[in-house]
Amino acid sequence: EREPICRGPSILHNLLPFLEPLFAVYPKLLFIEDHILRRPPAPHNHEAFETPRSLDELKSRVIESSLPCDCDECNPKLYQISTRISHGIIHSQTDSSHGCSARFFQKQRVTNDPRPGLKLRFHGDYEAMHLVRHHVAWLDKTYLQNSSSNSTSRVQQLKSLLHIWHPHITGADMRHSISTTQLQTLFTHLNDVFFSGSVPAHNKILTNGFSYIPEHQKNCFGTSYFNPIIGTQILLHPSLYRHNNQPDNLDIRGRNRLGTLLHEMCHAFLKAYTCRACPMHDHSVGPRGHGRAWQILAAKIEEVAAKVMGGSVDMGRFPSLLRDMEGHGRLPS
Repeated sequence: EREPICRGPSILHNLLPFLEPLFAVYPKLLFIEDHILRRPPAPHNHEAFETPRSLDELKSRVIESSLPCDCDECNPKLYQISTRISHGIIHSQTDSSHGCSARFFQKQRVTNDPRPGLKLRFHGDYEAMHLVRHHVAWLDKTYLQNSSSNSTSRVQQLKSLLHIWHPHITGADMRHSISTTQLQTLFTHLNDVFFSGSVPAHNKILTNGFSYIPEHQKNCFGTSYFNPIIGTQILLHPSLYRHNNQPDNLDIRGRNRLGTLLHEMCHAFLKAYTCRACPMHDHSVGPRGHGRAWQILAAKIEEVAAKVMGGSVDMGRFPSLLRDMEGHGRLPS
């Protein structure tokens, strides 16, 4: 069986950064992006697929369906690219021995030198799952396998900032409690701790980096947009947050807002560095960005955040998985 081949982005792929603003204004033109990325069309009848109501129900339905696992650990041939000419190189990782039994909560591979050394190009340069496995290995080694990780200067600076700015982050309406300059500073510190500074900043000439979702939109906590021309742009809902049924609990409000910000930074990280021409890219990243690559990265960031920040953050992994399942109408393997 021949390995899949990716020769990198075509000329049409390089046009996407210029076309994406047009797609945002005219969503009906997204079929052009689907054609360029060779993305299969979404199912027409969304009502025919019933999304699970809990993680246990999802696991049961996956087991009952007996779907063959197509993850990069159980079926690695799907992710092996025959030519690396058009791709950036990340240090190889040691293969793990586990398989399908850990498909929802997986142990991660380790490497002797996992610190990310990524190159930002006009188009993404890395296979999605390889990029995520490498970054997870860096997070593991830097924070979870290192007893002195909490004493590093970057972690201490982040914790100090979160303590001092707690009233700003937990304000009832962020439009009045925290400035976009403060949000950009917070972004920089989170980027340094969780992404080794890899998430591209915004283009200061073209954007502010942060803005707000209209308050009447109650179905979205945040959204992000990365483009090599404008950089990373994040939009947050000014007053809505996960678990907002306890409005007086400022700790919950703060941790969920941090979770939303990290959630969007994961999207920007994957959009900036993954090769969208790779055969398994859309499968790994997901139709709405919350596929296996995002899920594994977000799960590890939640684990690291619990250690370095002294408490959990909620990045909304399960609701996001359901959103992707609605987008493609099928169960994960």
